[in-house]
Amino acid sequence: MENRIHVEVIPQETIEEVRLRTDIVEVISEYVSLQRKGKNYWGLCPFHSEKTPSFTVTPEKQMFYCFGCNVGGNIFSFIMKKENWSFVESVRNLARRYGVSLPEKEQSPREREENRLRRRFEEINEWAASYYHDLLLRLPEGEPGRVYFAKRGVDIDTMKSFRLGYAPERWDGLLSYMQERGVQPHELAEAGLAVEKETLGKDGQHHYDRFRNRVLFSILDQRKHPIAFGGRVLDDSIPKYLNSPENAFFNKRHHLYGMHRAHQGIRELGYALLVEGYLDVIALQNAGFPNAVASLGTALTKEQAKLLRRYTSRVVLLYDSDGAGIQAAFRGGEILRDAGIRVDVLTLTGAKDPDEFLKSYGVEKFNQALSKVLTFVEFKYQTLFREQPPRNIPEKAELVIKLAADILKVSSPVEREGYERFLSLELGLTLEAVQREIASYELKKPNNERVQEYFQQKRVSSLKSRDNITNAILCKDNSVPPLPIVYLGVYRAELLLLRLLLEDISYLPKIKAMLGESFWKVPVHQQIFNYLNQDGVLPAHCDETVQSRLASLFLEELDRSQTERLLDDCIKEILSTQAEERVEDLQARMAALEKIGDMAGAMALLKEIGERLKRGE
Repeated sequence: MENRIHVEVIPQETIEEVRLRTDIVEVISEYVSLQRKGKNYWGLCPFHSEKTPSFTVTPEKQMFYCFGCNVGGNIFSFIMKKENWSFVESVRNLARRYGVSLPEKEQSPREREENRLRRRFEEINEWAASYYHDLLLRLPEGEPGRVYFAKRGVDIDTMKSFRLGYAPERWDGLLSYMQERGVQPHELAEAGLAVEKETLGKDGQHHYDRFRNRVLFSILDQRKHPIAFGGRVLDDSIPKYLNSPENAFFNKRHHLYGMHRAHQGIRELGYALLVEGYLDVIALQNAGFPNAVASLGTALTKEQAKLLRRYTSRVVLLYDSDGAGIQAAFRGGEILRDAGIRVDVLTLTGAKDPDEFLKSYGVEKFNQALSKVLTFVEFKYQTLFREQPPRNIPEKAELVIKLAADILKVSSPVEREGYERFLSLELGLTLEAVQREIASYELKKPNNERVQEYFQQKRVSSLKSRDNITNAILCKDNSVPPLPIVYLGVYRAELLLLRLLLEDISYLPKIKAMLGESFWKVPVHQQIFNYLNQDGVLPAHCDETVQSRLASLFLEELDRSQTERLLDDCIKEILSTQAEERVEDLQARMAALEKIGDMAGAMALLKEIGERLKRGE
């Protein structure tokens, strides 16, 4: 059931009614102090740290946008970001607030039963978290847990905010507590909180508590609801750590400890700190690093990497410096790298983990260490070199090959060459030799496994003479590679065309007649155009990139007395650039034919180029 997805559909007209009834300034004012300036409201962005207000709310368009971090959208996307809710949850909460009735979704008997079991699972875990938490804070039986946490420097406020708990040294503590609330032992076993005995005990009980004489860490989902627990022993019992088993409603591969608090910190700081232990997360978050998270007692998974990718494109790994920690950093770095995340590695000296380091050296020393992180490639190189220094040329070649896969996965050509130069200097080899060695590794792999080039080298024709040649930009929206090079003039023309369409959809036929439907260089512009081309209506919910671009477009000032001229100028700019690109492509093909000695073919292309230039194409 964990992997089955049920999509709740709310009618578009109902979503639009919720949006229109919602006072966007009123809602956002609960999170941001806003001041009115002209038609808009301004304040400090809630999604990144800043001292000068760059966050604006436009009531007329019902949109928000930050000029500092380029995040924007409508009221639904704002609530989704701030509360970490799904789109449906955001609509439902705003509908309740503003008195909009939502249609009830009809469910099959199987769906009703699954929803009943899910609600029961959530109820049982909520009661369990309260039982363990109250026992830790208030009851005499919780004294061992209080003593343990006090020794680790965890105060009462932290115990409350993380919903920490303690399981007493009893076989039926939770069982008895739950039976008073009508929860049957088999339900506790299904939720992973009790264990069924293989044989009936002398006490006539079929079950016993899973967690006993352990401090407990509540695993909270993104709605801050407990869904599982991690327990640590207070003596030398085995296992030292015990986690809730997976079940129909909990899969540890999809969750990270501390994410219920860290998602906002990750967005604000622009990166995540990924550590190994629950107490490391608590210590770091309390020390002013709200972006710290940890995997749930296991190696990092692809699903956890995808979860992190929703909030950031950079992760700093901070694992133990022993052999197991290094291997975990290697595996985790590769998983994060494959998810499209930039990976840096922080190594602490003088302490076994971040919690101990902060207690021994303080926040300032930690920040100093954080400023000296190594890239994943540098960390891997230093580790491999330290473990087995290459003694001869073949061993140097072997070391280059061990790093080849990591370097080839780097999307930036500049960064990739930087690593190649780094290896050439470190190993005393020429840059060309290192590059050939890495290229040979790539060629040995099957075609379907070869790394795609994310950035295409594109030769600029000497015939181009307009100013926008020097203003080429890489279009890097959340799109799939390869990423096109877009000249600033074309980029600006596309923005203005979309702004004109948003203002007046009647321009659509002329744009399609002159340019077609697939001329857009920027992927997100194509997405917005597709929405407008379908029925002229933008959906209330689309991905973050589209939402942010729409918000920025609505903030574009438009001279309504000059719209026809603007439209013609934008179309001319795009057509002119398309013509120049066609000439460039012909020149490239001509050079290729000359290289292989096909002079007849080259002369034919040269003639075509001349004719195009003569016609002004």
